[in-house]
Amino acid sequence: MVATRSQFLLLLEPTLRDIRSDADYPRREVIFARFYKVASSKKKTEHDFQYAGLGSFQVKSEGNPVTYSDAIANPTTKDYTHVRRALGYKITQEMLDHDLYAEMRKLEANLQLAGDDDLEVQGHLLFNNGFGTTDSNGFTAAGYDALGLFSTAHTRLDGGTNQANRPSTDANLDWTSLANGLTQFQLWRDNRGRPIISRPQMLIVHPNDDLTASELMKSVGKPGTPNNEINALREFGLEKLVSPYLTDTNAWFLKGDSADAKWYWDVQPRTAMMDDFDNEVIKRKRVHGFSNGHSDWVGFYGTSGTT
Repeated sequence: MVATRSQFLLLLEPTLRDIRSDADYPRREVIFARFYKVASSKKKTEHDFQYAGLGSFQVKSEGNPVTYSDAIANPTTKDYTHVRRALGYKITQEMLDHDLYAEMRKLEANLQLAGDDDLEVQGHLLFNNGFGTTDSNGFTAAGYDALGLFSTAHTRLDGGTNQANRPSTDANLDWTSLANGLTQFQLWRDNRGRPIISRPQMLIVHPNDDLTASELMKSVGKPGTPNNEINALREFGLEKLVSPYLTDTNAWFLKGDSADAKWYWDVQPRTAMMDDFDNEVIKRKRVHGFSNGHSDWVGFYGTSGTT
C-alpha cells in the first residue's frame, strides 16, 4: 500500500484544529532487555553448551587407589538461530509535498514505534510461552533439558532428583505463593546435586497485580492478617517490574541474579530509504534481527496463576 492524497484528503486543506496519531502517546521505557543477557552475533546460529562437574568424594582406604570421576557432557547444545523481522511504508511525493500539517513525516516515528513494540512482544515470549516448548519467530522455548523455562520436572545431568521452578499447583500472587517462590531459590542444586546460590531480585507482574505486588513488598506488617507479624518479604528487597506485555493477567514471575536468558542481536534496529525515481514514491523500512530464549532455567521462577 502507498499513502496517497486520496487517502488523506483532510491533510491537504487548512481546516483541522488538532491531529493525533499513535506516535503522540507517551510510552514506557524498554522492558524486554531487562530479562536477558544481551550480546551481538556474527553467525547464523549461536550454540550454548552445558556439562556437569565431577562426582562426590569417596573414602580412600589405606593402600587402595583414589576414586576417579568424569565430567558429564550434555549430548545436545542449545541453539539460537536468528530471524530478521521488518516493516516499511511508502508515500507518494505528491502526498508529502501537499501535506499541510507534515503528518506524513510522523510515519517514521510510527515505524519506530511498531518496531519497538515488536521487540517487546518477541522479548516477552520468554514468559508468555515459558510454560511450553513451542518455538516462535526466533524464540526458542526449550532449554538444555528440553523443557520449557517453567517446570516442576527439570532434569539433572547426573540423573538425580528433578527440580522445580514452578509450583506444583499454580497460584495467583499473594503472600504465601510469593513466599514459596522466594524459598525455592534457596533449594536449587547443580547437575551434581550440590547447593547453589541464586538470589531473587525482581518480581514481574501484569498491571492487574501492580497494587497487590506493592502491598506484599512494602507493607511493614504481614498483609491481610490482624496479628502483629512482620512482613518477611520486605527483607528480599525485590524490584517490582510491571509489564502490559504479559498476556496472562494472573501470571507472575521472579528473576534472580543467576538468570541465564539469552538475547543475541543479529542486526540491531536499522532503517533505510529508497526513492522510486519513475513513480515518485518514497519507501522507508526498518529491519531488526535476533534470537532469544533461555539455556539454563536456574534463576527464574514462574506461575501461570489460576483462572
